[in-house]
Amino acid sequence: MATTLKATGYDPNEYFFATRYQQGGRTVYSLDFSVRELVTFLPKPDPDKPLDVNATQRRITPIHARDFGTYVLTDKEWVSPALLLRAPDIFGFEDALPDLDTGSTKFGQLAVPKDARSEISLVDGQHRTLGFHLAWEMLNEDIAKARASLAQAKQIEDAGLVQHHQKELNRLLARREQLSAERVSVQIVVVDTPDVARRIFVDINDNAKGITGAVKSRFDDRKVISRALNRVLATNDLLDGRVDLEQDRVSGSSKYLLGAKHVADMLRAITVGHGRISKRLEAELSDQKIAANFDDFIAALMEAFPALGEVESEDLSPAELRSQSLIGSNVMLRGFAAAWFELKEAEWTEEDITKAWATFEPQMSAPVYTDPRDTWYASGLFPATIDGAYSPTSRVQDFKALSGFIGDLTEESETVEWFRATKTDSKAAAQGA
Repeated sequence: MATTLKATGYDPNEYFFATRYQQGGRTVYSLDFSVRELVTFLPKPDPDKPLDVNATQRRITPIHARDFGTYVLTDKEWVSPALLLRAPDIFGFEDALPDLDTGSTKFGQLAVPKDARSEISLVDGQHRTLGFHLAWEMLNEDIAKARASLAQAKQIEDAGLVQHHQKELNRLLARREQLSAERVSVQIVVVDTPDVARRIFVDINDNAKGITGAVKSRFDDRKVISRALNRVLATNDLLDGRVDLEQDRVSGSSKYLLGAKHVADMLRAITVGHGRISKRLEAELSDQKIAANFDDFIAALMEAFPALGEVESEDLSPAELRSQSLIGSNVMLRGFAAAWFELKEAEWTEEDITKAWATFEPQMSAPVYTDPRDTWYASGLFPATIDGAYSPTSRVQDFKALSGFIGDLTEESETVEWFRATKTDSKAAAQGA
C-alpha cells in the first residue's frame, strides 16, 4: 500500500473552518481556536511596547492579563467572550455548502496566508490573549519542572516520591490536553485602516454595560460569601425587599436600606474582619454558618437599635432612618459588622456585645455636627460640613479605623463619657474645609 505524504509546511496558507457574514456593512469571519492553537496563531501582546498613532488598543495592564491566565489554569469552568481581530482583505474563503441558503451566513473553509499573519491585529481582547499566552507558558514550565522532579526521584529510587511526582505530572499533562481541546471563539472583521478599528473598539466599550459589584456579589456562586449572600437575601426579614440587587450606591432618598454589595461586605466582615478569604479558608467555610452568624448579628443590632425593628415593621422607611440615625448608614453598619468579628475573636458573648451596643442607642442621632467635642466627630472619620454628616467616610483605612473605634467604645461602654453636638462649630467647620 502506497503511503500518502502530507507536508503542510510548504502550503502558503493555513486553513480553518469558519463562517462568513456581514455586520455593520463589513465582512466578518467567525472561527474558533483551542488554547494551543490560539497561542500559536496569535502573537503574544507586549505590555512594554510603546503605543503609536496606529495602535487600536489601550495600554496593557500586566496584572490583569496574569490574573486571567491564572483563572484559565485553575478554574475548569473558565469562560471567555470572543476575541475580536481585524485585518485587511487577505483571506480566501471556500463555501463548503453552496446550495445551503441561510439568507446571510456562509459555512466553509478560511485560508489565511502565512506571510500575512502579521497584518492581523487585536481590536478587543488583548488582556485575554496575553493571559492565554501566560497560562500556556506557566503550564509548560510546571510540566518541565514536574518531569525534572520525576527524573530525580527515579535516580534516587524513592518509590513514594516517584509516585508523587508522576501523579503531579499526569495532572498537568491532563490539564494541557484539556485546554488543547477546549475552544475560544474568534471573530475577524475585515478592516483596512487602524482608524476604523479604533472606532470599532470605542463602539464596543461605549455600548458594553459593566457589571456592578452588587451583581457580581450575587452571581458568583463559586464564592462562599456569594452563596451566603443569596441565602440571607432570601431568608432575613430585615433585608426582605430592602436591598438593591443591581446598584452599589444607596443614596439618602433611596427606598433601599443597603445594596447587595454592602450586605456581601458585611458578611465578609463578620467572617474575617478586615482579612481576606484564602483558597484554603474558602474551602473550609460554610455559607450556612456564615448566614446564621449574620442573622445573630442582625438580631443583636435590632435589639440594640430599635429603629431597625421599625424599618422591618415598615413603621419607618430606610430613607427616614438615614435622616435620623447613624445606624442607617451602610458604612456604619459595615463598621459594626467588622467590630462584631473583632469582639467575638476577643471572646465577647453575643449577649454582652448587644448589651454594650444598646448604650450607643441614645448617641446615634444624625447628623454628626462639626465640633471637636462631639464623640463621633472626634474619631476623625466624619467629614467637616456646615450641615453635619450622616455617614462616616468609606476609604479602606477609615473603615478599619471605624471598626476599631466602635470596638473601643464597646469595651468602654460602661465608662465612656459621650458628648453629641447639636450644631456645627463654625470655626471648626472652616478649618475642616
